[in-house]
Amino acid sequence: MRIFVNYRTGDGESTALAVARYLSERIGEDNVFYDTRSIPPGALFDHELLRNVWRSDIMVAIIGPRWLDAGDADGRAIDKPEDWIRREIAEALSHQVRVVPFLIGDAPLPGVADLPSALADLTRCQYVKLDFRSPDAGLQRLGDVLDLPARARGDRPRSGRGQRGGIGSITATTVTAVTDTRGPVHIGDRTETARGGRADQDDT
Repeated sequence: MRIFVNYRTGDGESTALAVARYLSERIGEDNVFYDTRSIPPGALFDHELLRNVWRSDIMVAIIGPRWLDAGDADGRAIDKPEDWIRREIAEALSHQVRVVPFLIGDAPLPGVADLPSALADLTRCQYVKLDFRSPDAGLQRLGDVLDLPARARGDRPRSGRGQRGGIGSITATTVTAVTDTRGPVHIGDRTETARGGRADQDDT
């Protein structure tokens, strides 16, 4: 099983990081595509993004409160064919990759009238919600929906990269990701204008 984590910069990257860590713990880091971690230096980011969408079995689409309306003076990002979030989801839908929307907090699943025609089928995809009052339950629900293999207590992730620790905790604006037994790393609510060369719309 290979899973692609799709998210919009400025709308859920902290949650996306936590999801990527959780999935990596369950199926191994090498089986989870998370752009800033998975695209090697010097690689053509557009080729890597599309190649990994096509070879994935599942895409988890992180949708937060700004996902739909993010944009600039020229309009919403989602309405532009060059928007990478739109392109990734459209490619997944057209290549029969299962898309699971992961809704953050009170963010709704967009309706057909809110989306470009290329994303119309997204409205028919069964979603999972992340409630900040019980984030662990939301991640566990995601794991159950994806039918991830159980991992025995004490087993290490199936990856050659030596990742240690768990996902830590999520709040409405931050995630604390524990990657080493010596202490937590506080990630915070970062804003990035590019992800490994992937130029998202800068909606700040």
